[in-house]
Amino acid sequence: MKEKKNKRLTEEQKRARLLRRRKQTRNRVIRRIALCIVTAVLVVVVGLLAVCYTVFYGPSQTASDALTQTLTETSALKFVPRIFFSDEQMQKITERNGLITPDSVTDTSLVVISKPSDKTDGVSSDAPSQSEEKDIELKYVTGSTYKGYMLIVRDPSRVSVGVCNNPFSGHYGKYINEIVEDYGAVAAINGGAFEDEGGTGGGGIPVGIVYSDGEMLWSKTHSYYDTLVGFDHEDKLIVATGYSADQAKKLNLRDAVTFGPALIVNGQAAVSKGTSSGLNPRTAIGQRADGAVLMLVIDGRQVNSLGATLNDLIDVMLEYGAVNAANLDGGSSSKLYLNGEFINDGVALTGSRRMATTFIVR
Repeated sequence: MKEKKNKRLTEEQKRARLLRRRKQTRNRVIRRIALCIVTAVLVVVVGLLAVCYTVFYGPSQTASDALTQTLTETSALKFVPRIFFSDEQMQKITERNGLITPDSVTDTSLVVISKPSDKTDGVSSDAPSQSEEKDIELKYVTGSTYKGYMLIVRDPSRVSVGVCNNPFSGHYGKYINEIVEDYGAVAAINGGAFEDEGGTGGGGIPVGIVYSDGEMLWSKTHSYYDTLVGFDHEDKLIVATGYSADQAKKLNLRDAVTFGPALIVNGQAAVSKGTSSGLNPRTAIGQRADGAVLMLVIDGRQVNSLGATLNDLIDVMLEYGAVNAANLDGGSSSKLYLNGEFINDGVALTGSRRMATTFIVR
């Protein structure tokens, strides 16, 4: 009896020993996988830093400035240039690159909006369904470093500002397709600035002044995002820099957001200094002399589309006949939504970011 008990205990010990060995083997495999992952991440990080160092301190100041601005314009990687440059050096880079924007006040007389009967699209005014179809046109645009889309909306009265919530306070932002659904719109692009500390903001609180359907919904001006972009009650695009909330009331605005800089004012393009900006995803809005609205979205941070500079936006807007145009929020916010689908690729993993404001087409 005692021998059977000893034998049973021995078998239990063997099973326990086997389980311990399996656990130890599993732990060793997990540690090795973790070590491989950490090593791979370190190799990538060190490699990227080495590339940055080579470009930052290489022979081409233009390439160095372009990379610095590209990274500085992002939410997650804006700290990288400061690893290599002092505040004083960063200031000098900023001073020798950028846009000298026109300081003119928007002259709305330069825009004469065509009436439906004046349009030369071959569609009679008594066929509203066909006329509506002709009123929106999508164009593919390309450049040496980017690809994107231009949405042309011939009737500017259809373009307005859609917001995530009213009031804004205490809410998360909404995805662009959700805002489109809320307003029963057919298209939209992202709009103005919103609070996004460290790139992890909820997107629900705008920065600057916001108008929607003739009502001022937000009036906290900002020293950096200081360009009002929107439409007055005559459906003409207003691009106004440095306006306070009280001054904005004199512009007869019906829909507007805040971002910038101004790209074109009264047919006069901003003057580019250096690289003007980095290569990044971009969104801009403009208006032709006949009133048609130009809604431009450029993809970036991709192998087949690195992105566009602000100067690239000016060139595209001038090519399409803009007399007034302004830069809107970009980066992972840059999205174009049309007829129930996202048109551009974008860089956000969710397909879109939560945001506070959009320009919608109803």
